[in-house]
Amino acid sequence: MIWQDIRAWHAELSHAKGARRHAWRLVVLVVSLAGVAAIYSPVAALTEGRSHDFMTAFDEAIPFVPWTWWIYFPGYIFGLAFSVFALQDQRIVYRSIGAIVVAQLINCVFYFVIPSTFPRPTDWQATGFTADAIYWYWTMDRPNNTFPSTHVAVAVVGALAMWRDRNRFRWVPTLTAVGVFITVHTTKQHYWIDAIAGVVVGFVAHHLVYRWGSRRD
Repeated sequence: MIWQDIRAWHAELSHAKGARRHAWRLVVLVVSLAGVAAIYSPVAALTEGRSHDFMTAFDEAIPFVPWTWWIYFPGYIFGLAFSVFALQDQRIVYRSIGAIVVAQLINCVFYFVIPSTFPRPTDWQATGFTADAIYWYWTMDRPNNTFPSTHVAVAVVGALAMWRDRNRFRWVPTLTAVGVFITVHTTKQHYWIDAIAGVVVGFVAHHLVYRWGSRRD
């Protein structure tokens, strides 16, 4: 009886309209991001001190542009949240959340097998709101485990969800995904190969989850 009540409550929330629907999707989004962090954090700690150098002349030539951090991190969160709230098909919401988790699990395999660290501009000296935000971010996000880029992979999953939904606002998460792809370099968070690999992981995770989901429909 309890399980039936839980399923009924879940179905009611999943198909709710207006504020209740958005509140439920917000819960799903927060829990999924917390799950991604829970998967990543122990892996980051276990692989610290092990690193492959993927630096190329192209990576070195890209300048550090601090203001682009607002696209890299807040923009990334905005694009993902926009997709979750704008999607029309509830099945796509859940499958996309599943794709995010799958993408992170794929990434973690690479983090163990090919750990990497990007050398952040630690000699950078600045003050102000943007500098404070970047310094805060660096304190909570280790510079290791860059390949593949989780930010790029998750941003791609969010954009693909909107395209699968045939949503008229799909250009919003698409632009934010492109912005994240660019700013992982200008914020000196990733090598170029990390971003490319992130795109591949995002597409692979998306198609794996939807292929599995289509078999269950």
